[in-house]
Amino acid sequence: MSFREKSAWISFYSIAIFAVMWFTHIARVEFFHVPENPMLWFFGTLVTVLALEIGLQIWIRIQSPHEARTPKDERERLIDMKASRVAFYVLLVGAFSSIGTMHIPGSNRFTMAQTMMGSILVALLTRFATQIVLHRRDA
Repeated sequence: MSFREKSAWISFYSIAIFAVMWFTHIARVEFFHVPENPMLWFFGTLVTVLALEIGLQIWIRIQSPHEARTPKDERERLIDMKASRVAFYVLLVGAFSSIGTMHIPGSNRFTMAQTMMGSILVALLTRFATQIVLHRRDA
């Protein structure tokens, strides 16, 4: 497994962990009306997941320092561009659906913001999953 593929796996799992924690928090706030400070929770979770990802990225860089310093070749740049293209369309659909929440009776700015956050997370997961699939297919 190449360094770039390991890095994509780490990013995918870190964002997936954050997305699951974010979704459970939103479910608690929206459906069970648990009173708590959402920004404090969000930044605490974000710092925790960032620390996890940074630590794992440093760990794989220490394992293979020569491979980490090599510049991206044409294949890896093409994989990044293809993955970004797929994720852009996912983000576009999510952005339009978050705008569409304005027309749902009973929704507010919080619903629109959470829909946009969800679409960003899904787009990031799509980007890293596409990178992993393209690395695997080409390997």
